[in-house]
Amino acid sequence: MVMVEQDRAAFHALQQNCEKLACEQVTLRCESALDFLRRSRADYNVIFLDPPFQSDYLVKVLPLVADRLAPGGLVYVETGTPFQPDAVWQVTRHAKAGNVHYQLLQLVPNVKQERDD
Repeated sequence: MVMVEQDRAAFHALQQNCEKLACEQVTLRCESALDFLRRSRADYNVIFLDPPFQSDYLVKVLPLVADRLAPGGLVYVETGTPFQPDAVWQVTRHAKAGNVHYQLLQLVPNVKQERDD
């Protein structure tokens, strides 16, 4: 498992929690998710995105996530307002808890292959 967090204070808290819980299979990266995804060549089955609310970060990161998602993989997204992804994504589940809207996204079949051509 890889956890990417750009905020140094949040990253430090993640480090401390991983140490307390002896999370030996967790790799922590203190960097922008955009930078990480641009360099990464790994495919992931599940990707969790919790970008800063009131930012355009989600729109920037989703295209990069699509290229790193394993076939049949899912993306969990949290936002402060309802989010409508573009046509390459299908929403498989969505709900709201308090002020947080959350969705489970999956690539529309064959879109990834078409994008790679």
